[in-house]
Amino acid sequence: MHNELGVMIGMIHAMVPLAILTMLPVMTGIDRRLTQASGTLGATPAKGFWLVYFPLSLPGAAAFLFAFITSFDELTVAIFVSGGIKTTLPKQMWDDMILQLNPTLAAVSVVVFIVVTTLLLAAEKLRRSS
Repeated sequence: MHNELGVMIGMIHAMVPLAILTMLPVMTGIDRRLTQASGTLGATPAKGFWLVYFPLSLPGAAAFLFAFITSFDELTVAIFVSGGIKTTLPKQMWDDMILQLNPTLAAVSVVVFIVVTTLLLAAEKLRRSS
């Protein structure tokens, strides 16, 4: 239990600054008067958030995608924080590469490549639509 918590805290500690620094320019560029204007037009604060503020902040969602993709590369946190006991995907790939040569590593690499490429293409499509 303590190893899982340590890995989670290590990943959060490494990824949250990336997400915040990427999302901050988007959030500061949104004019808050737009949600106030939606309130004067009869929208509740929750409806104003979902219909005005949330769509304007969607381009910043790429920050969380960036942090998620970067977490796949955090082998250092997975090895040193967990003490080598708990296995995350990057650590398992490292162990397979060092200790044994099997087709599982190639298969996982292809799946990770496809997932990351799909996520990046979806983020680009969202960016172009907004």
